[in-house]
Amino acid sequence: MLFKTLALLSLLIALLLLKTMVGVFPSLIACLTRWKESVNLDASVQLSRNRDITALALIIPFCLTVSRFRLYYPHFMVGFTDNGRLATTIAILIGWMLLRTFLEHVFRPKKANPRAYGTARKAAYTFFSLLTLLLMLTGGIMAFVDAAPETIKTAMLWISATIYAVLLLRKTQILISSYSFFASFLYLCALEIIPTGALVASAIIF
Repeated sequence: MLFKTLALLSLLIALLLLKTMVGVFPSLIACLTRWKESVNLDASVQLSRNRDITALALIIPFCLTVSRFRLYYPHFMVGFTDNGRLATTIAILIGWMLLRTFLEHVFRPKKANPRAYGTARKAAYTFFSLLTLLLMLTGGIMAFVDAAPETIKTAMLWISATIYAVLLLRKTQILISSYSFFASFLYLCALEIIPTGALVASAIIF
């Protein structure tokens, strides 16, 4: 019941924001190819706002996709009902987002150019949106052709790893454009490596 309710809610939100999401999509795709496109997107008030709205609207679909295809499925979730697995996935995602927000606040530059840091931080919203759309498309197509669940999961995990690798590259390029290599590495750790490492570790250890 919870899954169907959230799926219906996601559909209604998508319909309401369809124009916004379609309008910003070309800019999201451009960010895959050049790091300066992230700077351009962030410099536009309208595009930046639409990107943020799109990322927010895709949080629930992302959780539904992760839960449906068991992309995050640590041992402690074995035996959970579908609703329990979905609720736990949402709770863990919220915790992960809170950890990222805390680290972003702690490590944000006090004197150096804060704009590049902000652009690098918000690049995650861009790639999160692209990842969610790709996962939904992949899951839908492969499920439609009746692919094996493990095959679908493997394909989606490889897509996630690829998108994340591109995100790390683009963030590094954005940071290095304004900060030293050492400072850029510290910011990258704060923005991505530490929170994502904690998430991956939780899936392996628990």
